[in-house]
Amino acid sequence: MLAQAQEAPKAQPVSGAESAPELDGSKKKKDLAATLSTQKEARTMRLSIPAPRGVIVDRNGIAMAQNRVVFFLALNFPFMSDATPAKILAFAKDKMDAANQILGKKWSLPDDKLLSHYENRRWLPLVFSIEDGINVELSNEDQQKLKPLLETGALLLQPAYIRFYPKEDTACHMLGWTGKTRRLPEGPIMDGDPLFEEMEGRQGLELSFDAALKGTPGEINLLFDADGHLLADEVLRRPTPGRTVVTTLDYNLQRHAENALKKHARNGGAMVIMDIRNGHILAMASNPGFNPNEFVFGIREARWAELNQDLRAPLLGRAFSSEYPPASTFKLVTALGAMESGKVTPQTSYYCGTSLLVGDRYFHNHTKNDEGEMNVITAIKRSCNTWFYQAALDTGADPITNMALRLGFSERVGLPIKGEGKGYVPTNADHRILGGEIANISIGQGMVLATPLQVCQCMAAIGDGVVMRQPLLVKQVQTIGEVIVDAYEPKIRRQVNLNPIAREAVVKGMVAVVSGDGGTGRAAGIKQAQIAGKTGTAQWKPAKEQNLAWFTGFLPASQPVLAYSVVYEGRPGERVSGGGIAAPIVNEVFTKYYEGAPADDPLLAAMKDIPQAVALDGEDELDGGASRPSTETRKAQARPEPPPPEKKTLGNFFRKLFRRN
Repeated sequence: MLAQAQEAPKAQPVSGAESAPELDGSKKKKDLAATLSTQKEARTMRLSIPAPRGVIVDRNGIAMAQNRVVFFLALNFPFMSDATPAKILAFAKDKMDAANQILGKKWSLPDDKLLSHYENRRWLPLVFSIEDGINVELSNEDQQKLKPLLETGALLLQPAYIRFYPKEDTACHMLGWTGKTRRLPEGPIMDGDPLFEEMEGRQGLELSFDAALKGTPGEINLLFDADGHLLADEVLRRPTPGRTVVTTLDYNLQRHAENALKKHARNGGAMVIMDIRNGHILAMASNPGFNPNEFVFGIREARWAELNQDLRAPLLGRAFSSEYPPASTFKLVTALGAMESGKVTPQTSYYCGTSLLVGDRYFHNHTKNDEGEMNVITAIKRSCNTWFYQAALDTGADPITNMALRLGFSERVGLPIKGEGKGYVPTNADHRILGGEIANISIGQGMVLATPLQVCQCMAAIGDGVVMRQPLLVKQVQTIGEVIVDAYEPKIRRQVNLNPIAREAVVKGMVAVVSGDGGTGRAAGIKQAQIAGKTGTAQWKPAKEQNLAWFTGFLPASQPVLAYSVVYEGRPGERVSGGGIAAPIVNEVFTKYYEGAPADDPLLAAMKDIPQAVALDGEDELDGGASRPSTETRKAQARPEPPPPEKKTLGNFFRKLFRRN
């Protein structure tokens, strides 16, 4: 069974067995030689067949983590009746040298490893296609070149399952990676020893759902005669593949978000898209990223150091781990808190000059021109700092910080993967918040921190207006036979019950940001749906003169289905703005999604034929424009879609590998 070559697809190099510690000196070699003549060749052994890991798919069944079979080159020791260390080593080196000459390699193993293997495990193959402690698979071309040597039986192809990420770096920060559970045993063969290396999750969903993905190992019985020849191999129990983890991610949205970030946010950035109706996270992109295929069986030390020392931090899942000042996106929270307090109304007007004196310090607007009298709608549209300073000072800190907590700031969302940031919003419970700090908080600066995921969750709550649904990254876990064993049903995280009048004014301002004259986010607008949004530009790392650009909101504006947030990390010294840099990313992602999605896409169906809101300016009537969806509409939107069927891609694979009928 082990010696038969099979066709395998091309793949990236994978890691494998590490070199064992060398034995000490000639004395141990003599001890080995003394025991060789006493070995009994006729024997039976029962070995474990590691199960293929379960696959991880997107909401539509597109595989993002799966398995494939690869082949490594291995020695197949014959029984030597007059074995000596010299004879064993001569045999091994002769076969390895012959293979190296054909392939142009320099593969080798330490002498003591070769002798120890012959003494204890010569019935089983010994992989030697190893570089830097990492197994190197043989390509189809390599296998053809080695065919004459393989026919002698002294060399064979050792098959193994490895993890494979067909979409490469797509969703890498959520998927994570795998590694070897342990090295293969090197001592005497024991019942239950694995036939090849087993894998386990190390990061992301691979780690969080490791128990479900592992599957159940099989068992094989091998019978050898007195000359060490294999007489029979009987599969006592076939391995049961691990379960399928169905995520809420939409591969196309995830891909569009990542491509846009690679194009427009090369220094660093993130985008999150969420279904407001059920909390499903449809995309959670971070740039830069990495290719998890590099971690299969291990990763070279130099590459690991390169990834960790890269100043752009490619291993960091910015979308859910990085905590940033939310900047002017937080003004929506300030507006809601201020209006619900009763101290400010949708009609409240403040004069918006270039700065405002608070105590002995001037707090500046983002523009050098006086903008005159504004109400909340125009203040949101123009992102006028001085309006929000005054509204916050009249309101006080508590209504604003309480609204922030109500909308999910300063607490983790609860993803099923490690590394989620908590963010921070200061409150009077921490320390007394004075005027200058209130002014900073009102525009999302100072000590306020949030992850892009938290900002998107906030937009989903505002878009709904009544409830905040629990964000979900995994939809269900099912067997290969499509039997659901765990389902993560949409649920309400908390009631937010926003004041309808306050919410209506905020939404009108968000519509005006994109669709109104002079709106700061007009670059986000798309022709297929009306977008409600809010720009933000944050001081991030003053010492390096690095700033952030934000754009966040939901669509369609009048009956929200999707919430989103985008953050762009500026380069040192770069001038950035939410409307100039982040808003175009939103435009690109949703335009490509609308243009490329199939006609029967359920998201498109949910957003079809929704009437547009009226883009209002400050002097317009407050009873027009965007309004909350009706109760009937909201109930319809809350219904989760039926789980998509898993694509059946593994059946033929298992039948071929394990001779299933």
